[in-house]
Amino acid sequence: MGRWSVVAVVVAFVSLSWLYGCVSTRLPAVSLEVAGEAAAPGVLAPFGADPAITTADDWSARRAPLLREAFQANIYGRFPEPAAVTVESRQTLAPGDLEGVAVIEQWRLTAGPSAFSMLLITPAHAQGPVPVIVMQNFCGNALVYPDVSGVDGPRHGLPAECSNSWMQPIVPLIFGDAIMTPPTEMILNAGYALAMVYAGDVVPDQAEAAAPFLEALTPPGAPPEQRTGAIAAWAWTYLRALDALAEDPRLRPDRVVLWGHSRNGKAALLAAAMDERPAAVIALQAGTAGASLGRDAIGESIAQITGTYPHWFAPAYAAFAGREAELPVDQHQLIALIAPRAVLIAGARRDQWSDPIGAVRAAQGASPVYELFGASPFVQEDLRQGVYERPLATYLRNGLHGVHSLDWREAIAFLDAQAR
Repeated sequence: MGRWSVVAVVVAFVSLSWLYGCVSTRLPAVSLEVAGEAAAPGVLAPFGADPAITTADDWSARRAPLLREAFQANIYGRFPEPAAVTVESRQTLAPGDLEGVAVIEQWRLTAGPSAFSMLLITPAHAQGPVPVIVMQNFCGNALVYPDVSGVDGPRHGLPAECSNSWMQPIVPLIFGDAIMTPPTEMILNAGYALAMVYAGDVVPDQAEAAAPFLEALTPPGAPPEQRTGAIAAWAWTYLRALDALAEDPRLRPDRVVLWGHSRNGKAALLAAAMDERPAAVIALQAGTAGASLGRDAIGESIAQITGTYPHWFAPAYAAFAGREAELPVDQHQLIALIAPRAVLIAGARRDQWSDPIGAVRAAQGASPVYELFGASPFVQEDLRQGVYERPLATYLRNGLHGVHSLDWREAIAFLDAQAR
């Protein structure tokens, strides 16, 4: 690679790190040893005035509502109210390179004050209803499938990082071959449909541009410090997509999977914690306020994430910068709200910024709730290999913050193992 090519890659790496939700990417390899204090507070321990939890019924009836309230009040802001979803139009698109493999439809949806497009990609020769993986992307559906004509572009314009066409060929070199476009044929051949949404249509991912959209989605009467954050709005977008897909006879309503990387992984976890319909969540490198413990002094701090992305969270969250130990909730409790459903949490050896060890410790902290529901406890003997026969699993691959075809192979292996 020539000198100027190297410079271009470095510049692109620094610039694009903003797009994929990491202010900085630290390159030293993450240890393969799990170290640190147990996640706190204990997931079944007393929580405020609520006594210790001893049964699954107590968890569902008493503790889960308190935790959902605490996450909204302190981290994500008020979850937008449910809104009826209207399918304004459905259009079948020519599948391009996926001819004979896929049927591609574009749905235009409205929900409350929001409008967004969704691609539904189903196996061309499916026999009976199939599971569906619902995912969000970073740059809009049209850039995910550039060879499919007629795909809607972003409603509010491209993010600056996505509009630099000279960077686009460099993106896979840095962030993985599947960061922009998933291995669709692999997914379809494995027997899964794919629903694709660009949540920037609902709330743009720039603080100033996001403000009026967040105001419109914040429930009436919410305190200013609990204004809806973009992560909550994007989680709400996942659920509105589920509403639209619910009546499609080609899809199995009992096997809906939410898939997200980085900030989209945060939103996928929150969506499943707030709604019981998703059967599984695949969260890749979701990091701070996602899958990793907030009290860790490793990776992205509250000060850093709220300073760079203030619109992602409730204003109240920024007040815990430097006071992480005072957070009333942590991410093991968010994962526990999804129990006993399947959750796969992925990390990367060169992505210390997302604190993958903190995510393993969060899974350990959530495990008692899975056991309370009669599920097998979380076990992780080799961080590089998940134990996919158990509903809560993690793995740590080589490489950087990004998405590779390997991540999709691991996700499919996990989902297949959980389809019992």
